[in-house]
Amino acid sequence: MTKSYVRTIFLSGAVILGMLGGARAALAQQPTVHGRVVVAGTNDPVAGAAVSVQGSAAGATTNDRGEFTIQVPPDATLIVRRIGFARVQQPVGGRTTLTISLPQTAVQLNQVVTVGYGVQKRSDVTGAVVTVPQEKLHGTPNVSLIQSLEGSVPGVSVTTTRGGSEPGISTLVRGRSSITASVAPLVVVDGIPYEGPLSALNQDDVESISVLKDASATAIYGSRGSNGVLIVTTKHGKPGKPGISYSGYTGTQRISNMPHLMTGAEFAEFKCQRLKGTTCATTPSALTASEQAMLAAGQSTDWVGLASHTGKQTQNQLAISGGNDDTRYYLSGAALDVGGIAINDQFKRYTGRANFDQTLFKRITIGTNTQYSWSDRTGVSANFSDAFFMNPLTRAYDSTGALTVFPWPEDLFWANPLQGLLAKNSDVEKRLFTSNYLRVELPISGLSYRLNAGMDIGNRDVGTYYGRDTRTGSTLQGQALIRNSERNDWTVENILRYNRALGRHNVDVTLLGSTAHSNIRGDTLTATGFPNDVLSYYQTNVAALVLSQRSSLQSALVSTMARVNYNFADRYLATYTTRRDGFSGFGRNHKYGVFPSLALAWNISNESFWPLAGRLPVVKLRYSHGSSGNQAVRPYQTLSQLDDRSYLNGATTAPGYIPVTLGNPDLRWETTVARNIGADFGFGSDRVVGSIDSYTRTTHDLLLQRTISSVHGINSILQNIGKTENRGVELQLSTRNIERGSFSWRTDLSYAKNRNKIIDLYGNRTDDLVNRWFIGHPIDVNYAYKFGGIWQLTDDIKNSAQPTAKPGDVRVVDVNGDGQIGPADRTFIGNLEPRYTAGLTNTINLGRITLKGFLVSVQGVTRVNPLLGSTQVQAEVRRNITSRVYWTPTNPINTYPSNINETQGGGSNPLGVDFYENASFKRLRDLSVAFALPEKFLGRIGGQSASLYLNGRNLWTSTRWTGLDPELITQQAIPLEKTVTAGLDIKF
Repeated sequence: MTKSYVRTIFLSGAVILGMLGGARAALAQQPTVHGRVVVAGTNDPVAGAAVSVQGSAAGATTNDRGEFTIQVPPDATLIVRRIGFARVQQPVGGRTTLTISLPQTAVQLNQVVTVGYGVQKRSDVTGAVVTVPQEKLHGTPNVSLIQSLEGSVPGVSVTTTRGGSEPGISTLVRGRSSITASVAPLVVVDGIPYEGPLSALNQDDVESISVLKDASATAIYGSRGSNGVLIVTTKHGKPGKPGISYSGYTGTQRISNMPHLMTGAEFAEFKCQRLKGTTCATTPSALTASEQAMLAAGQSTDWVGLASHTGKQTQNQLAISGGNDDTRYYLSGAALDVGGIAINDQFKRYTGRANFDQTLFKRITIGTNTQYSWSDRTGVSANFSDAFFMNPLTRAYDSTGALTVFPWPEDLFWANPLQGLLAKNSDVEKRLFTSNYLRVELPISGLSYRLNAGMDIGNRDVGTYYGRDTRTGSTLQGQALIRNSERNDWTVENILRYNRALGRHNVDVTLLGSTAHSNIRGDTLTATGFPNDVLSYYQTNVAALVLSQRSSLQSALVSTMARVNYNFADRYLATYTTRRDGFSGFGRNHKYGVFPSLALAWNISNESFWPLAGRLPVVKLRYSHGSSGNQAVRPYQTLSQLDDRSYLNGATTAPGYIPVTLGNPDLRWETTVARNIGADFGFGSDRVVGSIDSYTRTTHDLLLQRTISSVHGINSILQNIGKTENRGVELQLSTRNIERGSFSWRTDLSYAKNRNKIIDLYGNRTDDLVNRWFIGHPIDVNYAYKFGGIWQLTDDIKNSAQPTAKPGDVRVVDVNGDGQIGPADRTFIGNLEPRYTAGLTNTINLGRITLKGFLVSVQGVTRVNPLLGSTQVQAEVRRNITSRVYWTPTNPINTYPSNINETQGGGSNPLGVDFYENASFKRLRDLSVAFALPEKFLGRIGGQSASLYLNGRNLWTSTRWTGLDPELITQQAIPLEKTVTAGLDIKF
């Protein structure tokens, strides 16, 4: 080393030491300020607040008593920030002791959120957890609790799959990850998994719904959490005098949209043209005698009109709650009565709830959350599917006014779509769901033990009898259908929790050991051939033929779980969870599975160096990674199974059995590994609060049937193979747009975009054409011949890819350009799953009046419209269809083919090309106006608050879809309803 190099180092070090010494001297001249930060209006300390000096890098953080110490110039200005509070600037003014008050602002970030086996402040949550706004749970005519999630939670897709008094609802959380297994989320009610219909729960009893979406949040439920988790918490009493509340509404339902079906005259002309190529005046023989008679009389039957009417919907609830510091209670009773737009479509529900919490000896608390529900679905409704297709030149009633057994005398295949009105039916379901707990505060500070014990007991009895006044009963000499199903589930959980704050450190540890058991039993009986109809299904002992079947499914789940939440100074957050599940349904080689997860969060806006404190005072960054399972293996599915094949041995029936499935001891759960990056933010004094998330979910070990050699007598075996992936982005935003006196305007927006694709199927990266599963494409796709218009008279058909086509036929796109149409020309058409979904709620308050509008948008969906099928009328024209315009030489349209019978050279659509339409839509799901009654009136009746409201549902829809409804799966079923209700809420 040279002398010059040593001299340079020495001189540099001397300069640095001199600078440091000068800095220490300057710092020593600055006074020390001792301060305390408290919540405005109180003396409560604010721990973890970031204290910085304006224009300087100096900073400090308050301890758990809200205290801080910092050295600053006498004329300095301190800036204090904390998530959930307004940013405050405080001049020092030469003082050495300060007390600084922080006003609370970010209300949403201070809310308590249920996260599974406990609660957390939203600002402490590390995973993707969203809570449904309380106002979404009230004032809307939801039959099923799940309807309140639509458009409120980004990433949660809620679709009405069928209309009716008890609508069909489909729910997806962050897309579809499984190909054949269930994708329904796990539902937990008051801490206990719930397997029953959500229509059995009374929405007005619910306090909150939390949706767990990412792996950090769902891994806590192990082998059942990969499809997301819905945590439902019901209402509890609060200390204070007893409070009585009543809520009720009544309203009507009408068909939202109905495509125009052909009338009798239109059907006749269509049929004559299809069968004879001319008008009915020229060739009336195309019609049967009964059809000709109705046409001549100018009569036509509107089967859909006869099957429907104006529906009704009414609910009444009475609740009482209250208590003191030791005893709290909530009691309620409710009655719901829905008469759907389909005649005889009824759903009635009666619920009673009792929630009690009792504190004993200061350290022990016991409680119960119990609901009993009685649901009545009695009645066989008019068959809307048959009503859609039924020939309008047939009669619903005979000359005596009775329903016809055979509406079309020449075609006895057809039953009267209204025959269900004559069936004797009883359909009643009873359900008891109870969640009970014991909580003990142990002598060690912060340590507690909780015992949860829950039961879900249900029974449904269905009995139906078709007599000889119906086609079904006439052909079978009476038919009885009896079905009974029972469910008995119980869960026991032991939870040990330790929560301790040590200075700026906070540790929350949860340990779980649980056991769950499920027992499902079903009995069905079908009997035909009765001597008479007098005793309906109460006389099965005299039936000529009786077939019965019994099923029983039992399963058990044993679990252990550990979760650790760590919080340092409300800046650095971490959650580690691991759960081990043992499930009886899994194969003997894989009875247990382990599901770990890790989540990290950084409240970066609590750092003293945060440069955007004035513009963006609340920012939390989140990251999570982990795995969870889909318990898709049914009980006994891993075992080899036999089926009954009894045979006649002379005059004696001998028992016989054949194998139907091969056992697989290696079957296990489908596993989803998920990664999530997100951020929570707030600014403008809590005027804007939101979150954004980006995620990737990869699911492997899918349950699929692999084809095997038929030497075993079986062609396939169920195995864990295949892999899928979901990617998505979610945004939730709440803004307070205007707040001026008695006028305010708030907007809530949710947006979600999800893409799924199949990565592998059978381990060889080959497509499955039979099931339409393709590597690199979504699970559900449109894969078919592509409609290319209609062949015209001037086209060179002979030299085309369809040389045998005729003018007026459907033209198929030659995708591969080889000059002929074949299977290789099938292609992907649009998307079956939406490109994005969104929900927008605007709430305007003007004095006592509240106006709220909720708009949902589903965009980028393409589906087959079955009502446009050119062959659905059948070759003999036995079914009705929607009215449409056909190609003719004088009307050479390019949208729909000519009206030619299928027997004539395959008709005008010989390749059966489907007609796809844009199924995207925007819908005004709810529009409501509420009026709060004045205090002067309330004082007269002793009330605390009261409001009257009017709500309209599905009042407006914008779509290019020409079928029944773009949201419904089936286009020949009970339509979606427009519902208008008026209600009253009052509290005493």
